[in-house]
Amino acid sequence: MIPVVFFHFFVAFLDKKNPLDKALLVFSYSFLFIFEILLLTSDYFISGYYDYGWGFYPKAGIVHPVYLSFLFLLLFRIIYLLRQALIEDKKALLAKQNNHRYKQTKYLLWGIVFYGAASLDFLVNYGVNFYPFGFVFIIIFTLFIAYAIIKEQFLDIRAIATEMISIFLVLVALFEIFMAQTTLEVIFRLALFMVMVVFAILLIKSVSNEVRRREEMEILTKKLQKTGEQLQKANKELQRLDEAKSEFLSIASHQLRTPTTVIKGYISMMQEGSFGKVPKILKENLDKVYIATERLLNLIESLLDISRIEAGRLEFDIQPTDLGAIAKATVEDFKPKAKAKKLKLEIFSPADLPKVKADTNKVKEVISNLIDNAVKYTKAGEISVGLHQEGTSVVLSVQDTGHGVEPDDLSRLFNKFVRGNGMVKVHTEGTGLGLYFARKVIENMGGRIWAESPGKDRGSKFSFSLPLADKSKAPKIKSA
Repeated sequence: MIPVVFFHFFVAFLDKKNPLDKALLVFSYSFLFIFEILLLTSDYFISGYYDYGWGFYPKAGIVHPVYLSFLFLLLFRIIYLLRQALIEDKKALLAKQNNHRYKQTKYLLWGIVFYGAASLDFLVNYGVNFYPFGFVFIIIFTLFIAYAIIKEQFLDIRAIATEMISIFLVLVALFEIFMAQTTLEVIFRLALFMVMVVFAILLIKSVSNEVRRREEMEILTKKLQKTGEQLQKANKELQRLDEAKSEFLSIASHQLRTPTTVIKGYISMMQEGSFGKVPKILKENLDKVYIATERLLNLIESLLDISRIEAGRLEFDIQPTDLGAIAKATVEDFKPKAKAKKLKLEIFSPADLPKVKADTNKVKEVISNLIDNAVKYTKAGEISVGLHQEGTSVVLSVQDTGHGVEPDDLSRLFNKFVRGNGMVKVHTEGTGLGLYFARKVIENMGGRIWAESPGKDRGSKFSFSLPLADKSKAPKIKSA
């Protein structure tokens, strides 16, 4: 029976749905039944015994070679199935999905090879006089299986042990009933037997549930690992695409800047009359083209700055900087633009404001961006630029009475290509890059930037902070 049961076990372990193996199983059990009948009713299978110097051994009958052929057929089929499973499990192992399964299959394959080597003992059935030492290979097989069970969780030994102990206790309790000598003892031991049956069922069920939960957790863990790997691959692909996009923006912007600068230069020369007197109607249109070209150049510069930031190529010359002086100069630059919209633009800056660590040119770009936005999105009222010291930082704020920002937009305003809700209706030419650039610049200089607004049509306040160049200028905290 051993070859057939082994074959059935390995087919079940490997979970093979192959029709060939199913058919072979049916044939094997039928074949086994025939040989059991032959063994019990005739001498076709075992026809006597050999009397060797070391002991007696069964003598093979005329159909015994058929049994051996059948045995080796099943043995080679088991080895083939295990080898195929090992190849599949190795692929899973390389994908870091199923390490235990691969090792289990490997130990089982080696074990069954050694078990097959024990077939040498069949030579003794045919009159070859040597001591049948095949049990040594059986011991090696057993050691491989034991190692797979203990080290690689091949079989859930706890569940098996629980079932065996439970069955043993139930059998003992049953045996005790027949050993009772009085009716009272029979009743008592019968009750004990029933309790033991219930206890055994509950115990086995509890362990089985635990095993099932653990298997489900293992399956879930593997799925999560696989999902994590897929997300990691997707993330790498997104990073690659983002880098390619940044590179494309950088190349495209460089290629666009030169001809656009040339166009702007020629338009400027035409406006100044370098190529002769320009008619009034043509001059008006040239002014519009010049403004559009200047806007295009600003957009190209913004794209170049963004691509440099994302590629880590934007250089900073951080020095002790008078933020108040830069802010005052920038406000003066924007006063004509504010006056044209009848807006009041003023600055409030303490005279003793300490210097900050910053790149002068880039922080001027950030301030210009914030004031420019305030002028664009304010129809009437005033814009105030304020500076003050907070601990080890200096804070600059640009507050206006303009369009305002809705609460849902505050958290995402500083992202790339993002504009507040309804901003397109107020100013159609924005790109959503200015505040993103400002955030990147301020963060690279060790500061932070944020926005505040009570809501739509109630104005807004954009602020950033930069660290002090000299920490000793920070106010001292007096101890009590």
